[in-house]
Amino acid sequence: MTYQFAGFFCPFRIERPTTLPAEAVWREIARPFVGIGVRLPEFVGKSPETQAIQDLANSLGFGGLNMWLYLSYDCWGGRIDFVYGYGLANGKTFGPVEESALDAVEDTYISIMSRLGITAEEALRFPPFERGFWGES
Repeated sequence: MTYQFAGFFCPFRIERPTTLPAEAVWREIARPFVGIGVRLPEFVGKSPETQAIQDLANSLGFGGLNMWLYLSYDCWGGRIDFVYGYGLANGKTFGPVEESALDAVEDTYISIMSRLGITAEEALRFPPFERGFWGES
């Protein structure tokens, strides 16, 4: 089965903005970090421009933080097929990083997730990527 995600992760709890982009889903995350996740269906399978990501991060309230991640992620039958990441870690911008080569995509994904302090094991069993986390069936 296919699983696709596009959106933000932030290892801090912040207030939900009064308005979100169309069809966006805001969720609190309890593990592997305490923070926020925002699913953005309009970006699934895409590699948005960094300025668009930065603008969205600011509109969601992440602009004043020193750590957040935008991630596009595609998985088929448990194998990661595509990943695209851009964000801020310890106050420094990283990315964009994009990979779809099957021999490199998992390592790239793990490297991107490590920017949030997530271990390889946590990244490969990431609770927000479990079916139903975002309210989808």
